[in-house]
Amino acid sequence: MGVIEKARELGEALLADERCIRLQNAKAANDADPELQNLIGEFNLKKFQLNNEFNKKPEEQSKEKIEQYQKELKDIYGKIMATEGMKEYAAAKKDVDELLSHINSIIQMSITGEVDGGGCGGNCSACGGCH
Repeated sequence: MGVIEKARELGEALLADERCIRLQNAKAANDADPELQNLIGEFNLKKFQLNNEFNKKPEEQSKEKIEQYQKELKDIYGKIMATEGMKEYAAAKKDVDELLSHINSIIQMSITGEVDGGGCGGNCSACGGCH
């Protein structure tokens, strides 16, 4: 079996991992949350308005509008991130990111020979390199 097939096999295993399932469930719940989707829509509209203001010639830009849009963006972002759905999504994503980082470290150590060359004893309790 080639390396690409092994990568696909790993991807399938990851999809079955409880951390990845938790992330998928959090995303689906957020996608189905109308209140959160409205906030995201507001955020995107403000971002569009801010970009439009930035795209104007410097002499036509309104510093007041830019500051207002930036404040509104920050406020809406805070509301989005304060929702339970986004808190759950962020926590699940952090767990998946840590898992992927750990897997990447294992692959890198395998390529460099550190796993077999004594660089890794397999006991992660005293090592901060994979986390």
